[in-house]
Amino acid sequence: MIFNSQNGYTDMILDGKQISKKMLEEIGKEVSQVGRVVMRGVAYEEDQESIVYFNSIKKNAEKVGIDFSTHIIKGEELMDTVQKLNNDDTVDAIIVGRPFPKGITNDMVADALDPDKDADCVTYQNMGKIYFGDETIAPATPKASIEILLGNKIDLKGKDTLIINRSVTVGRPLSQMLLNRDATVTVAHSKTRNLEDLMNRADIIFLAVGKAGYLKSSSIKSRKIVVDIGINVVDGKVRGDFEVDRENELVDYTPVPGGVGAITSVLILKNAVTLAKSR
Repeated sequence: MIFNSQNGYTDMILDGKQISKKMLEEIGKEVSQVGRVVMRGVAYEEDQESIVYFNSIKKNAEKVGIDFSTHIIKGEELMDTVQKLNNDDTVDAIIVGRPFPKGITNDMVADALDPDKDADCVTYQNMGKIYFGDETIAPATPKASIEILLGNKIDLKGKDTLIINRSVTVGRPLSQMLLNRDATVTVAHSKTRNLEDLMNRADIIFLAVGKAGYLKSSSIKSRKIVVDIGINVVDGKVRGDFEVDRENELVDYTPVPGGVGAITSVLILKNAVTLAKSR
């Protein structure tokens, strides 16, 4: 935890950098025991966000000795590229950039990707295991959202949690992973009524709206934690869905950057090592 006294007040920032650093050290030890770990990313050339994300994964991979590189392809080549990597016995783990190219759906990728090489838990088999409490391979962003809380010694048991996102990549798996930890879960979305009331009642809010400054600190009236999963680029700067617009000692929050995202790319590597060990 970091205490921030900027603007003359004190709030609590739930930092992800130290947690990710410790995880990287543990992964490095595992890699040295396993030997060579090979991971490949697949991103179509127009998807610059995934390419940037994969570059951050590569930097961390180099620190721990994982062989990671990205196949930057034309959109129509995606499915063939996935199949080739499935059939390549030297590859332990695969991650496919999202959103997918036009004409390619989440179902198509989930069905095509080898579950034994699925580094971000997009296949039916790995996603289904989460509902039985098996998080051996878990989607990195929801997992990071939980790890940043646990790493800051925040117990989830019995907490009223609100997820503002219902996607198959974040909101839905996160809801089940919170249930696995005995939290009480509400999932909200664009059709939800009385969202303000739900936010007022929640102990912890998980924000993944994709709108910079969607929730402001000045609007919070009771003690709560905000886990900011949003990543938005505004005037060349990365901003989250949560904005600290004035003093409010009632809220603790994860920063963007340096919060959930700092842990996400590390957890992808942890999944890669787990997959390599099982092959």
